Amino acid sequence: MEGMQRALIVSIISRGWASALALFAVPLYLRFLGIEAFGVVGLFTSFSTLVGFLDLGLGATLTRQLAGISAKKITLSDGRDLLRTFEVAYAAIALFIGLLVILCSASVAHYWVKAQALEQSEIGNALALAGVAIACQWPTILYSSGLAGIHKQAQLGISTMVFATIRVSLTLTIVWLVPNLTSFFLAQIASLLLQTLGTRLLLWRALELAKHRAQFHMAIIRSSVRFAGGMTGIAITSIVLTQTDKVILSKVLNLSDFGIYVIECTLANGLYMLISPMFSVMYPRFSSLFHSDEDTKLIDWYHISSQTMAALVIPVTLLIAVFSKEVLYVWSGDPVLSQQGSLVLALLVIGNGCNGIMNIPYALQLSSGWTKFAIWVNIGTIILLAPFIWWSAVNFGPIGGAAVWAVLNIFHIVLTPQIMHRRLLSTEKTAWYWNGVVLPALTCSATLLVLRQIPLTEIPRLLVGLILLIYWVFAVTATLLFLPRLRGIIIHSLQLKFSQMSTRNNHG
Repeated sequence: MEGMQRALIVSIISRGWASALALFAVPLYLRFLGIEAFGVVGLFTSFSTLVGFLDLGLGATLTRQLAGISAKKITLSDGRDLLRTFEVAYAAIALFIGLLVILCSASVAHYWVKAQALEQSEIGNALALAGVAIACQWPTILYSSGLAGIHKQAQLGISTMVFATIRVSLTLTIVWLVPNLTSFFLAQIASLLLQTLGTRLLLWRALELAKHRAQFHMAIIRSSVRFAGGMTGIAITSIVLTQTDKVILSKVLNLSDFGIYVIECTLANGLYMLISPMFSVMYPRFSSLFHSDEDTKLIDWYHISSQTMAALVIPVTLLIAVFSKEVLYVWSGDPVLSQQGSLVLALLVIGNGCNGIMNIPYALQLSSGWTKFAIWVNIGTIILLAPFIWWSAVNFGPIGGAAVWAVLNIFHIVLTPQIMHRRLLSTEKTAWYWNGVVLPALTCSATLLVLRQIPLTEIPRLLVGLILLIYWVFAVTATLLFLPRLRGIIIHSLQLKFSQMSTRNNHG
C-alpha cells in the first residue's frame, strides 16, 4: 500500500507541476506571440491528439504485458524483446507522423485556418515544424507506458517534472528573445527530443539484463494484434469524439476566437493532472491482479481507487464549475475573458470531470483484455451525437461544442457502468455508483452551493484565489468524510505515522 501511495503522490505532484507550468506559460505565450499565434499552438495540440490512434495500441499493450513481470508471468528477457520490438515499430510510426503533418501543413494553413495578422506562409512553416515536434515527442508515449508497466511511476513522475521544466523554461526564454512561431516550435523540438531520449534511458536501465541482447521479433507483433487492435479502435473512436468540436471550431471561428477557446480548454484540461496519474498507477496494478487471479484484492483496489479518484476530481471539478468566472479571472486577470468564457469553462470541466471518474472502470476493462465494449460504446455515441456536435458547434460556437462534451460524458457515466458490471465485478456496481460517484458528488455540491452564497465581488484578485483555495479544502474535507474505504485508509495511515513519530520520540 505504501508503495502505491508513494507512486500516486509522486505521479500527482509531477503531473500537477507539469500542468501548473503549462498554465503559467499560457499568459506569457499570449504576450510574446499574440492570440492568433496561440491559435496555431492550439492546432499543434489538436494534431498531436488526432494522430493518437497511430499508437496502434502498442503503449497500452506494453504496459499490460510488462505488468506480467511482477506477476512472474513473463521473464525479464521476454520483456526486453517486447520493448525492442515495439520500439522499432514506434520509430517507424514517428517518422510517418512527422512526414504526414509536414505534407498537410501548407494545405491546412491555406484552406482551413482564418488568420488576419499572420501570413499563410508563416502558419504553414510553423505547422511543418509542429510535425517534427510531434515525431520527436511520439516515442515518449511508449517509454512512459513501459515504466508504468514495471511500476516505476515514481521515476517516471520525477522525469516528467524535470523535462516539463526544461521544455517550458527553454521555450519561454527563446520566444522572449525571438517572439515568433518558428522559435517556439524549434524550442519544442529540442526539449521533446531530450525528453524522449531521457525516458528511453530510464526504461532500458530498469530492464537491464547482463549478457542479453534484446531482439526484434515479428511474432510479438502478431501475438499482440488482438489487444492492440482493440486499443487502436478505442483510440480512433475516442479521438473522433473528443476532437470533433475543436476541428469544427477551428474552421468555423476566426483564429482569434479559436485561440480563446483553446485557452479555456487548456484550463479545463488541467484536471487531467489528477486523472492521468490515477489511471497510470491503477492500470498496471489491475493488470498484475488479473494475471495473478487475486479477485478479492482486485475488488478492494477497485473501490479504493474509485473513491480516491472521486476525492481528487469531484471537488476540483465542481469548484471550477460553480466559480468558473472567478477561476478565469484569477488565472487570466482579464475581466472580459472571465465574463465571456465562464459558461464554456464550466461545461468543459464538467465533461472532463465525468470522464475522469470513468477512468477507473476503463482501466479495469483494459486490464482484463476487454476492449470491444469501449469500441462499441464509442461507435454508438459517434453515430448518435456526431451530427449534433456539428450542428451545435456551427450554431452556438464554443458554448455548443462545450455543451456536447459535457452531455456526452454525463450520459457515459450514467449508462456505461450498467453494462460493464454485468461482466466485470458484477456484485460491485451499486457500491461503485453510491460511494464512487453519487455520495461524493452530492456532498461536494451541497458544500460549494452554500459557499456560493458568499459574494466575491470587489475583492482583489489574489485574495479571491486564496478564498477559492480555502473553498476547495472545505469541499475535499466534506467529501472525504463520506467515503468509507478511503476515510479508513487515511485514518489508519495517520495513526501509523503518529505511532512511528511517538516511537522515535520515546527512543530519542
